Amino acid sequence: MHTTALTHSSAGSVGRGVWERAWKNEPTDAKDARLLDRERRGPRWTAIVEQLEQTFGTLDGLRTVELGSGRGDLSVLLAQRGAVVTLLDYTPGALTSARRRFQRLGLSGEFVQGDMLGSLAEQRGRFDVALSSGVIEHFKGTQRTQVVQAHRHVLRQGGIAIISVPHAWCLPYRLWKGCLELRGWWPYGMEIPYSKRELTDRARRAGFVRTAARTMCFWQSVGDHCGRGLFGRGPDWIEKVSWLDRFMGVTLLLFAWRDGDRELVGADGEAVCP
Repeated sequence: MHTTALTHSSAGSVGRGVWERAWKNEPTDAKDARLLDRERRGPRWTAIVEQLEQTFGTLDGLRTVELGSGRGDLSVLLAQRGAVVTLLDYTPGALTSARRRFQRLGLSGEFVQGDMLGSLAEQRGRFDVALSSGVIEHFKGTQRTQVVQAHRHVLRQGGIAIISVPHAWCLPYRLWKGCLELRGWWPYGMEIPYSKRELTDRARRAGFVRTAARTMCFWQSVGDHCGRGLFGRGPDWIEKVSWLDRFMGVTLLLFAWRDGDRELVGADGEAVCP
């Protein structure tokens, strides 16, 4: 388990202080175990495992990088399945917390301090899988394409990017977020959720030719956001499935394959370098 440092060129559209505060207080070991178990039981992890097994046959030995990793929930689950994981984040507090977590769980990983919009030259083409969860919605304008392009940049040919973001058409999530913003309680800075159309369009602008996107977890959002989020208590509906998932699920999950190189199209319609 070791740490690499990269030069920072940008802190993204949300200031460093927001995330330093977010990662300052670590959960207890018992709560952390519950958080990981909840992710493991949920449809997002199930979909990720199914797609990785379909693409590569196994998770064992896959070289993965989690961009904007925070404490690395997905990287923990991947490492437990035998993947060789790297966590990249520009917030030192997040990486410190992630290292302690991996040490406690007896897992190995590489920890890289760096910026998704900065130089990723050392990481270029290294990985089978590049993934992020709850990260790229904190960027705006042309940076929303650039952060998707960062996933492609670090992939080898034949690799896959997996990007999870909040879904713009999930009404319980939007209600919860709007209420917190009106009260001045919103803790995560700027957060612009994605529609399926925008996310797939930006992936294609970033150079991905083959993509697949789906939404899920409508009832999870009702329980988490309208239950615990607004009233302090609510059911755990992480495993509950509904026909509304495809329309208003809170989790929008994109799979994008780096099947080949092609000319990238910038936000202004001009070609940019891959």
